[in-house]
Formats: sequence, structure tokens, C-alpha cells
Amino acid sequence: MIQYPKLTISDRLNQQRERLPLADLQETFKESWTVNETWQVTFAITDSLAYEQAIQLLDVQNIVHYDGQSYVIAQCTKTVSNGLSVYEVTASHLFYRLANNVRQNNVKTGTLTYGLTDAVNFMLANNDQGLTAKFIGDFPRIQIENLGNSSFSKFLQDYISKFDASYIIDNQQITFYSATYLKQQPVIDTLFYQHDVENVKLSLDTTSLVNEVHCLGKPIDQGSGTNDSQTKYQVDFTYRDDDSVKKWGLQRGDPLSDERFTDQGSMTEYARQTVQAQPIATLTTTAWDVIIRQCETVKLIMPNLDWQTTVALNGYERNPFNQFSLPTITFDNASLAVNDINVAMFKHITNAHDNVGKTINQFQAALDELQDGDLITDDDTIDKLNELGEIS
Repeated sequence: MIQYPKLTISDRLNQQRERLPLADLQETFKESWTVNETWQVTFAITDSLAYEQAIQLLDVQNIVHYDGQSYVIAQCTKTVSNGLSVYEVTASHLFYRLANNVRQNNVKTGTLTYGLTDAVNFMLANNDQGLTAKFIGDFPRIQIENLGNSSFSKFLQDYISKFDASYIIDNQQITFYSATYLKQQPVIDTLFYQHDVENVKLSLDTTSLVNEVHCLGKPIDQGSGTNDSQTKYQVDFTYRDDDSVKKWGLQRGDPLSDERFTDQGSMTEYARQTVQAQPIATLTTTAWDVIIRQCETVKLIMPNLDWQTTVALNGYERNPFNQFSLPTITFDNASLAVNDINVAMFKHITNAHDNVGKTINQFQAALDELQDGDLITDDDTIDKLNELGEIS
């Protein structure tokens, strides 16, 4: 028996809760998630007397309860056509509304260096929305000017990428994972092209490409007796990835500051691992029977190209109410060797071309054996066809 996720709708105060028609959900429901950006559900419900009370709850700011999470209806459109009323609903995860309501009105004046834990705890201090945070892994320290006087939602938009972090939300709790931690996790699932996944698409994005940055390590304490107001650092240099510059052109980024470093060699290695010196390669595919876990790392194998890579789940769209609707999953790996798949594809095309050439040559040789004017018997024809059938 197929087990569907539980989905109900309630008023904003959760005083009334009703079920929605499964048939409509099977046709129109879609859950969409993109790491560090969005998590929402959409669906369309046709007006009917059997679900009259549930349909009356289809209104903005009411709550959709789905698979253990809560979503706030942000948009609800009613369309009347041929005597039928259809309600189209878009609901975003409750966390986003709460994060926007959490505001830190205090300000830490000046340009200071923060770890992610310190910055988040300051932004969430004494919040009245019940938001809590967990931190897993080691995060870089960054400089922030005048932290505060903004919402927690704005803080996430501005700084989460600078801390090189990904987060997963569970109703009112947010859990941050460092990029290093996620990369070090063991691969649980292996996906095979044309077995687990289909229609693999590779796209490249150079929007965030950076191959030259100014690196600043630990500040030097100059004391109060100096008139030099300019801050000096124990490590102060420019990091440049020459291979990336040669291939993609010069792309300068914002300064990379981290007070942990007092040695240029160590910070050079840190810069090499931190800057996005290659295009982001994104793999999108449809999945057959795959358990989707947010931020999971999987191994993708394409036997026909003799190619494999390790990629992290970056987003998905799915309808768990329809077993015949295949989910679309997006994998993202900033360090994916772009040339690997290009080389594999070129090798595959070259081999195919060689096989075609071999077949044509063998076919021509077989024809040459047939002299003009020769009488071809049935046995002759069968022999020639058998020879051609053995060509690979």
C-alpha cells in the first residue's frame, strides 16, 4: 500500500484543520527546495462541496501542514472558468516568515571579525519567534561592519555564503553545516545513469567565479602611541590562480580576511580552497526511485561515458502524491572538474566516430568482393549478410 505524506490546511492560529482532496494533489502538487534560498509548496484545488470547509481555509497567511513541516500561504489565486472555481496556492516554509520577524535592533559598531556562531547568536539573541540554531563543522571567520540593525533573514542573505555554509531548516530550528564537513561525509547513495537517473544535463555558471583576491591575516597591534591609523596585518598579499586567469580571464573578488592566519603559506592554501576559481558545474536529472535528502552527497556514475563524480544535492522538485511523477534533482559541486566530463563526452563521441568509420570501411570491402556481373546466389547473399552482421 502506498503511503502518502500527510497534508492538511489550517487557519493562522491553528484552530481549524482540514484535509485537501488527494486527487487534486496528485495532479498539481509540487514541493521545491533550493539550498540556502527557498523551500515552498504549490498546488491547485478545484472547488467542491465535499471539501467546502477545507477550501474556505485557502487564504493568504493560513498554514499548510505537510510532511511534518509548516508552510505559510503567500499567494492564493482564484480562477473561474466554465463554471468551475480553481484555487492556485503558493506557500513558503514558515521559517522564512519567522526569520524576517526576528530583528536585532542593537548594533556592534565598527568592522569586527566574527565566527558564524557568534554572529548568529547575536542576531537571534532573545528573539520572540522561537528560532534556535545548531552548528556542525568548522567555519571561517569574516569581517562584518556594524553587525545588527537588520532582520535575521537579511543576515542570512548577506553573509551565509561568506561563511561558506549551507543550512537546513526544521520548522523553527536552523542547522548550519560547513562546506568542509559536507565534503568529508561518506557517500551513502550511488546513482547510475539509465538505472536510477535519466536525462542528465550539465550547466556551467561563472557568476561567482573569482581568481584573484587580496588576503589579510591577523591584524598587528600597533598600540595607542602611533599616529598611523591604517591597520597593518601580519599576512598581507594577493592570491592569484594563474591557470584560472589564463582560461577564464581575470576575475577579482572581495578581500579575504581571517585573523586566524599569521603565516602566508597557510593562508595561501586557505585561499586556494575558498575562492571559486572554476565555473560552478550544476548537474540536473530526473530520478526513478531515489530517496532525496537535503544537502546529501552522492556518487553519480555514467557507464556509457566511463565517467563518475561526487556531487552534493543542491535542490529538487517533486510530487510525492503521484508515484508516476519523477522528481527533478539538481546536484551542485563547486570543485567539480569541468574538464573531466568534457573529456569523457569527447572520448565517447570519438569512439562512436571511429566505430562508424570502421563499419563503413568493412562494408565497402564487402562490396568490393562482389565483382561486376557476378551472379549472386541465395547462399552468397546470406554469407555477405552474416559478415556484415558481425561488424561492431
